[in-house]
Amino acid sequence: MNQSLKGLRILNTRPQEQAYKLSQCIRASGGIAIELPTLEIQASNSDWVSLLPDLNHIDHAIFISTNAVHYCFTQLNRLNLNWPSSIQVIAIGQGTAASLQQFNIQVNAIPELPDSEHLLSLETLQDLEKQNVLLFKGKEGRPLIEEELMQKGANLVILKVYQRVMPKINPLFVQSIWRDDLVDIILLTSEQSLLNLFKLFDKEAHDWLKNKTWLVISGRLAQIASSLGIYRIKISHPNQVLNTLFDYVNKD
Repeated sequence: MNQSLKGLRILNTRPQEQAYKLSQCIRASGGIAIELPTLEIQASNSDWVSLLPDLNHIDHAIFISTNAVHYCFTQLNRLNLNWPSSIQVIAIGQGTAASLQQFNIQVNAIPELPDSEHLLSLETLQDLEKQNVLLFKGKEGRPLIEEELMQKGANLVILKVYQRVMPKINPLFVQSIWRDDLVDIILLTSEQSLLNLFKLFDKEAHDWLKNKTWLVISGRLAQIASSLGIYRIKISHPNQVLNTLFDYVNKD
């Protein structure tokens, strides 16, 4: 099955350390990947460790991204803190589960789709009255998960183990992308990436952005993009981005 992207030019907006694999796949499939990271991921200060309760008393631990896994266990391993096997570990998606397995952590539940709504519908998170739950996440982000968990009666500890910041990018590079019309489709994986992209590009480039085709990984992101005036929107399952790009190229 030798499918080709036929020279399709994709703007990959994922954080630099997470963009590489997809960019390699795009190039290997005959596409052109232009990387413009709209987020930079950094460890938050280590104050969150002081909020960590006795892990032997924890019932559930929820990880909402691969970054949450990386920055949690990097710090726990540095402190030689053991992770009890009795904790029910929940990953928001397959990528997060794979990251947990790299740290030898067994994953007990993964939602069918990697988003907050499907995570909250997992059977293991329905009866949480007086259950001790850890939520590993980044600073800011959607409050939906923590709000729902507390409504369900969980004793919740929120641990913000990383933060997203605006990367420093040469403005001349950004300007060349739109002035020279270097991309056919823009890949978007988070709301913050979308907002940052409109900050990275000058206002005079915003019409160019809005007229491009965008590939997003959830219906929610599609709605947010639409609210900003973007109207050419394709939705892909996060694990099927390359196949969605193939479908887009071959639609004609």
